Amino acid sequence: MEQQRLVEKRLSIAYSLCVILGATAAITIGVAWGHWKETLDHCGNLGGRRNCSCILYGQNTLTYFQGGGVPACGWVTFGPIAYMLFSAGLACFHGFRVVFGSKGTKRRTITTRNEVGETVILQTIETNNTSLLPRGFWITTSVIAAVLTVYSLIHFAIYIDGFLSTCSEYRKTLEKALRLSGTVISVIHRRLSCSAVFDFMDYIHPNRADTYRSGLINTAAALIIGILSSFSAWILFLFATVLNIRLARIKLK
Repeated sequence: MEQQRLVEKRLSIAYSLCVILGATAAITIGVAWGHWKETLDHCGNLGGRRNCSCILYGQNTLTYFQGGGVPACGWVTFGPIAYMLFSAGLACFHGFRVVFGSKGTKRRTITTRNEVGETVILQTIETNNTSLLPRGFWITTSVIAAVLTVYSLIHFAIYIDGFLSTCSEYRKTLEKALRLSGTVISVIHRRLSCSAVFDFMDYIHPNRADTYRSGLINTAAALIIGILSSFSAWILFLFATVLNIRLARIKLK
């Protein structure tokens, strides 16, 4: 069925993009986390074993700015691996069927004789299409795609929430670091974008006495690219879910 072939082509592209976007989201947060983990980990000063080196969910304190808990960064960094594996498998499956599935036509000429002895030449056209997948397959992939849609949405939600939380807390740190007062404080809290807040963090945030932050990165760009990649992956999984459900419903007719 030509419609199934078209859907499989779209699915192979969507799943391939999900792999790329998942890798992008994981790499960008990994770079930002690795760059800041030593500088932001002040929890050891409290005498405990807790690690707060995450760039997400950072917290402003009376004396310093500390990072969030490691589980948040761990989830955002390694979470995409699960849906990348599923996506890679499904992309290869559908891609193989689209690329190597037979889709041409064959012409056959058959010579026969009718009742009066006349020679009759018949020409038949056979269309070779990729075999149709059973309804059970599309129901199964619909469920998988729906689960991955929810999974990627949770990943995106934690990513952007942690980003906005750090942004909000670092605004308070900027107040103290720049010794602001009066109406300028309103500019920091109401007009300054999160991208600008992270730019301030890149340039003015001090290193801890026992650590050294090598080089300079664009933290805002890394995190925003990761957030956009995570959001795009969610949209593509939602799109894939709709396509799978559509074919599953057609099979029921």
